[in-house]
Amino acid sequence: MGTDIAPPGYPGNQDEDESEQQNTGQTSLDDYADETGPTNRQGKTINERRERLEQILEEEMEVVESHQFGSFTRGTMVGPLSEDSDTDVMFVLSREKHGKWERGENGSSNCLRAVKRALEKRYPNSKVKIDRNVVSVQFSDFTVDVAPAFKDGTGGYKIPDTYSEGRSWVRTNPRGYKQRFEAVDNARGGKLQKVARVAKKLRENRNVPVSSYHMEVMAYDHVHNHPNKDASTEELVEGFVEELPRRISRGTRDPVNGDRLDSNMDRSNRKEAIRKAKAARRQMRDARAHRQNGDNEEANEKYGDALGEDID
Repeated sequence: MGTDIAPPGYPGNQDEDESEQQNTGQTSLDDYADETGPTNRQGKTINERRERLEQILEEEMEVVESHQFGSFTRGTMVGPLSEDSDTDVMFVLSREKHGKWERGENGSSNCLRAVKRALEKRYPNSKVKIDRNVVSVQFSDFTVDVAPAFKDGTGGYKIPDTYSEGRSWVRTNPRGYKQRFEAVDNARGGKLQKVARVAKKLRENRNVPVSSYHMEVMAYDHVHNHPNKDASTEELVEGFVEELPRRISRGTRDPVNGDRLDSNMDRSNRKEAIRKAKAARRQMRDARAHRQNGDNEEANEKYGDALGEDID
């Protein structure tokens, strides 16, 4: 990805770049992270789709509250957006009106089917399907994942369980995680968002078989626990990739409820994810060595090798 300002060490523009670096502290990895998010126009479209979905479901069901959550609200969504990109919306249902789904056998599955029917009526030209614990509406430009939920009495929510074949519900607390994420991001001058986006691009570009949320939480843990509170984006990314094979091997827990995020990751996928993480780590070590030696142009090339995409 290109930028308006040539990176440090770029031929013919080195003095200007060094001045820019001294004034802003902005690095090529900062620029790369900044460029990976959705555009303002895409953000507006995401909000408009959420509002329309809210209107539809409030007409079809008794909804007590709704929330947009997920990577878009935390600033960690990566682009370019496509029909495979997703944004998440939660609709909290009235227990008085719809409590039969919470209590009944196969209730979560029945709930998802009801939401699917409601959306299919309004979006006959879009692909609407049940995808694990959400109903996905696939538009031409991106997908919206709709999660029906009930309040759980502890400040969190219950959504259909991904792996129970529609028989139960699982806890989630997106607001709690968002609050923790923002606290760390603010304390680190916005660098957590950047590291998370870079981590997700690594996952996407190198086809690392872990979920996007799992990758983000590993980035959150790394930045949250990094001993240098003033570490640069480059240092944080290098450290994250250095630790990535070990993090995938040992497993990751949700920062709010403590549940394992990788409990259903099979052995072959874990082995493949570790292999790809180790390959990225080798290339990131090369990038770090070049950066420390002041060879920024070569460092950028090695960053690109590690992340699977050019870093200009």
